[in-house]
Amino acid sequence: MKTPLHDDAAIIRAMLQEHWQLTVSNIHFIPFGESAYSYRVETDAHTSYYLKIVDRQTNAGIKTAACMEFSLPIQHFVAEYGLAQVTAPLPQLTIQGAYYASHGSLLFALYTFIDGETLVNAYPMSPDLVRQIGQALAALHTIQLPAEFQQHPPQDSLTAPFDAHLQDDLASLATISSQDAPYLQRLYEIVWPRCEEVRAFLAHSQEYEQRARLPQTEIRPVLCHGDPWGGNMTLSPDERFTFLDWEATMIAPPERDAFFYLNAPGPNFGAFIAGYQAVCPHSVHWHADLLIYYAYRIQLRNLAQWLHNLLHEPLDEGQREHDLKMLGFHCPERFAGVERMAQELPAALIL
Repeated sequence: MKTPLHDDAAIIRAMLQEHWQLTVSNIHFIPFGESAYSYRVETDAHTSYYLKIVDRQTNAGIKTAACMEFSLPIQHFVAEYGLAQVTAPLPQLTIQGAYYASHGSLLFALYTFIDGETLVNAYPMSPDLVRQIGQALAALHTIQLPAEFQQHPPQDSLTAPFDAHLQDDLASLATISSQDAPYLQRLYEIVWPRCEEVRAFLAHSQEYEQRARLPQTEIRPVLCHGDPWGGNMTLSPDERFTFLDWEATMIAPPERDAFFYLNAPGPNFGAFIAGYQAVCPHSVHWHADLLIYYAYRIQLRNLAQWLHNLLHEPLDEGQREHDLKMLGFHCPERFAGVERMAQELPAALIL
């Protein structure tokens, strides 16, 4: 979130004392993320932790909290697994042995704090950096989960459950008038002229979804991070990645992670493949339809979330401004990029 939780200091101090027996000396809000409040907290023992607070009264918070039932144990497992290429911040168990604590609608999860900058400003990434990320993701994909994680793990069903809600929200823009709040009028100006473009984009996404489901598409399920863009990773001096924000983790085809680095066919495409195959030397067949489907889906998911937030959630002014800014940038720029990639990628996969 872009603005801190109301009355955050008192709640944070009380919760960390009660559930982790930590005495907080300093609290620093981190204005980052879409579905949770982020903080760096320092204790009297001069130790820093990362605190994530999720509000389960919001649509995004409900979904995030549900995902954390699986992602927190998985993140704990990966952090202690000992991969050379990649690790994760270690979730800190409460004194009751739980992965999180609750206060009303708020979920509190505490992690080791990772010093260093994320790779959010590393774009455009160099081929060498993309090759290293390919190695890290390949290493993650080799993990074999123990039996306790194989009972009912979240699996990618190749569906986009937000499609119907997105269609409804697009249609509801027609009711916005000059009598509505200024932010709604701005929303109308940004999205309404592009509604037909969005609907065409959605139709293309559904086409690739159907193609990805064809019997000849061999699915190789692996443990995926789910959102491995530069803002969700750091790189240490010894070239070990730390992957952050594991709420999207699931069992899915490796394309679920790989598409982040295969959506610009060219030098980086080959660099990712080279890095991945350095760790997984066996032949990996990348399915163009899956990669393209995921590229469509993430843009539609983002659009659906921002539209829902602005139309239905009680956002503060700072968060509204952020969501409007994201809509203004992503709709024209990212959609066109995905359409171009859909044309170029199949030929680029013939290596």
